[in-house]
Amino acid sequence: MTNDSKLDDLKNKAVELGDDLKHKVSDVKLEGEKALNELKNDVEAKHAEEKAAVEEKIDVVKDKAADFQDKAHEKLEQLKTEATHKLEEAKLKANELKHEASAKLDELKVQATGKFDELKKKATDTLNSFKSNDKG
Repeated sequence: MTNDSKLDDLKNKAVELGDDLKHKVSDVKLEGEKALNELKNDVEAKHAEEKAAVEEKIDVVKDKAADFQDKAHEKLEQLKTEATHKLEEAKLKANELKHEASAKLDELKVQATGKFDELKKKATDTLNSFKSNDKG
């Protein structure tokens, strides 16, 4: 083999190696793109799952909040009803005590009038007794 043929042979091998290298680079590029697409799809799926989980948790929290609000409203209504009943009972008791006090006051007035009349009579009798003793 001559130098030219060896050189041509080397050139051909270099071209073949370059072609092989280009082919391998193309394969690696395709594999990289495929891996990138798979990763992108995995990330999107994971994001969708996490988003769904977060939305589910939000719905649970909203349901609990609504339930709590309903219970609080029911309790408030119950307390309002109890307060109204207690107020009515207090009004009735106050009215009852007012009547009792009024009756007691009337009774005391009668007693006081009676005592006053007794004292007045005794005072008159005593005065008359002194007058008769003075005359006599």
